[in-house]
Amino acid sequence: MNLTAAPPDVSGPEPEQAHAPALTAAASTAGLRVLASAGWPESAEDRTPPVIAGFVVSSFSPLAAETARRCLLRRAAPAATTGPPADERPPVTAVVVVSPLGDLAGAVHVAEAVDDGTRIGPLLFFQAVPNAVAGHLAARWRLTGPVVCVGDTAAGLAVTALLLADGDADEALLIRVDQAHTADGHDRAAAVLLGPGGDGCDGCDGCDGYVAARPLPHRPGTEPQCDREPQYAREAQYDREAQHDREPHHHEGEQP
Repeated sequence: MNLTAAPPDVSGPEPEQAHAPALTAAASTAGLRVLASAGWPESAEDRTPPVIAGFVVSSFSPLAAETARRCLLRRAAPAATTGPPADERPPVTAVVVVSPLGDLAGAVHVAEAVDDGTRIGPLLFFQAVPNAVAGHLAARWRLTGPVVCVGDTAAGLAVTALLLADGDADEALLIRVDQAHTADGHDRAAAVLLGPGGDGCDGCDGCDGYVAARPLPHRPGTEPQCDREPQYAREAQYDREAQHDREPHHHEGEQP
């Protein structure tokens, strides 16, 4: 079976979503705070991303790694103090990789090798999934939060918001990679370091969509952001009621 005879029947990723300004705007619209951002390319000098040891053939992982490196280095340094607090700890940073088509160049290379009967290098098995580069970034930059890979920016921002709101991470590094899928196309990538924005409601019905800046309601020790009960609290109540209905009940005077 020839896997490379025809290109996939897709229109391809939206080009503007792989630009740092567009990703920053989307994150801000989602109520997240942008701590730093970066893109590829950023100048005429950006032609080929730096090679990463252990990743071959494809530009997918090098694009993600270089864009993430730029973004993390641009994060504002903490204000100078007389000394760190005794309980200070580095932030827990999640890694969220977004790519509509994944490692397209790597997939095409493997398909062509299969068609030609060529031996496939073992490294390609390692990097066949997008979270391979996410793991590389986590180890390289000591990012200790969850690792998630999704197919579009909206899903990536939704996952990021949930990770921050539930306290699974203090911040999230969201990276979008769009490899060229046409002969005249160009590889693009963008990355944003995100924190909880606290300037919007979490989606409860009847709210006007804007409340005073506060931490997100799911984080431990905080109160809901608006007067209406958040959806997640209502769902928890439904679960408790359903559990109560399933349990056996005994009337007064009856033996259990």
